[in-house]
Amino acid sequence: SSQNLSPTVVPVVSSTPPTQANSMSGVKIYRNIQFGFEFQYPEDWKFVENSFGGPFSKFNLILEKDLKNYNPFNPSFLINIVTPDFADRVIISRESLGANTSDFMLGGAKGKKYEYTFEGLSKVSIDLPFGEYRILLSASEEYKDIFNQILSTFKFLK
Repeated sequence: SSQNLSPTVVPVVSSTPPTQANSMSGVKIYRNIQFGFEFQYPEDWKFVENSFGGPFSKFNLILEKDLKNYNPFNPSFLINIVTPDFADRVIISRESLGANTSDFMLGGAKGKKYEYTFEGLSKVSIDLPFGEYRILLSASEEYKDIFNQILSTFKFLK
């Protein structure tokens, strides 16, 4: 018997009060019941779930302004729930690229923030404990403001 392991996505449209100055004019809420998190994102952005597989990634979500021209190897915004050994290898890779590292809190979880350049592209990445896994959130420098706004609305549901 095959089970459908796709998360339940409940898009919720809400409006941003006009007094709040940010570049996300209209927002939607992405909610993932299976893994227990949600965040707001710009309503004109699109997402792709589980665009790549493998034994190390338990779930991944790519968020893009334009899906027609996106590069799955350099997404604008990525959430990747991974095995701890994979996350450790990612950290070694970030450090070998000379990443600036700082402590980071997200939704009550303490993790690390990495700012680095890879193949000429400036990136920012957050690594957090996530139960038996780790959650990696990353974005390209070009969308750092949107990334920070998404992070400011990020909540763990469990």
